[in-house]
Amino acid sequence: MLKKAILFLFLFTQIAFSGLGQYIKWQEDKSINYLRLHLVTHEISRYQPQTGWVAVDTLSSVNVNFDDILPGSNGIHEFQIGKSAKYYLTIHCTGQMYELDKATWTLKRLDQTFFRGANCLSSIFMRGDDIYSFGGYGFWRSNNILTKFDFVAKEWMSIAAEGDIPASIFDGMSGYSAKKDRFYLLSTVYMNDTEKKTAFNRDYGIYEYDFFNQKFTRLGEIKLDIVRNFLDSKDPKPFVFNGRYFIISDKPNKDFAYDTMFFIDVEDDFKVYQWKNPHRIYLNAQRGDDPEAYMHVSGDSLVWSNNLVKASVEEPGFTMVSVQTLIREAEYIGTLDEAPWYERFALFGAVLLAILSVALIFEIYRRLKRNKLKKSIRFLLGANERLFLDFLILNYEQGFVNGHQIIAFFGKHKSTPESQRQFRAKLIENFTKTLGLIFVDEEILDIQLDERDQRMFTYRLQPEIYKKLKNL
Repeated sequence: MLKKAILFLFLFTQIAFSGLGQYIKWQEDKSINYLRLHLVTHEISRYQPQTGWVAVDTLSSVNVNFDDILPGSNGIHEFQIGKSAKYYLTIHCTGQMYELDKATWTLKRLDQTFFRGANCLSSIFMRGDDIYSFGGYGFWRSNNILTKFDFVAKEWMSIAAEGDIPASIFDGMSGYSAKKDRFYLLSTVYMNDTEKKTAFNRDYGIYEYDFFNQKFTRLGEIKLDIVRNFLDSKDPKPFVFNGRYFIISDKPNKDFAYDTMFFIDVEDDFKVYQWKNPHRIYLNAQRGDDPEAYMHVSGDSLVWSNNLVKASVEEPGFTMVSVQTLIREAEYIGTLDEAPWYERFALFGAVLLAILSVALIFEIYRRLKRNKLKKSIRFLLGANERLFLDFLILNYEQGFVNGHQIIAFFGKHKSTPESQRQFRAKLIENFTKTLGLIFVDEEILDIQLDERDQRMFTYRLQPEIYKKLKNL
């Protein structure tokens, strides 16, 4: 509810003070400098870290109603048109698109849109010659709408997407990588006051949008504890993106000089590095009405105001450092989707438990099947056949048994040869027929001629039958 109240207050103050003498501020494209336009006097000023604010000129305009421009310093973006002195200028919450000619300091309205308040704090970026606006917040809800500005229709046109489309593109970390030609979204919040939500529903997914296929892909989930804790906190979440690294500050200015920065590399499997501020630099990473004073990115450099390095009261004081320098000084702490040890242990435990459960079920099934087979054999086999089965199993490892051994085992050696033959033949016949009812279409006995007496046979259980019966 606190975040919702802040958003409502932010939007209310933007509208309530739009008629007063207010400014808009924005960072110049591919520069560390900022521009400021007074909406009443139309004075344009430039901020350079070395000099502070310096008046440049008075802006002229073409088809511009300055009362339509919301004052503020959030969500205003500038994009250079080719290599000319002309730039596109977008005003968030309104869909307004302007052309700013810095050679003549002329502002010209390009769009013919009439809506406002639907996509505040959206992610706006330039891809080639196109301007995109993804997501945002407005009318008491976040959205996942994808739009591109149509310079012919002079209006924002919606884009249909496929795949793992996030429910919202808002309050996370998002940015466009020109090198990979992908839009990245790391964590996002879905909120809709109509649904009586009492808290933000944060999606910790890692999303990538492919412009060629117009498809979102969920690459994984943010599990690295140190980043996830940052997203869960109630603190503001300032971040900058230089096309490769998402750069976020942890507890800026609260634990000085132990504040840290995190670097998330979208080009290298979302590896995360933590910079622990070995130089004890004052990290000024907040966001507010003075964005020129806070951490911002230009190419491979981070720039922010730093009063601790001022040589005099009048000197602005700032810090500028290369991102690659910070990366070299940082410590690699894992990939963004790397689960904490206890989660990995829980996963291992779940897998182990699943394996043990399957093994237990299999063993129970095997025992039930064996007991069923054992009961069937006891029920079907006669007393002599059961004894004969035990005799064959006992002597299986020693090899084949002959007729004389069978007769001796059953104590029929004192009977006549004809009686012995009949007993043996009947025993073998009953044994094979009975087990044949249980093991259908399987050979029960391996019967061979006796090498010592060609008039007789030797007997042994077939290997597969032996394997099934030996542990009964």
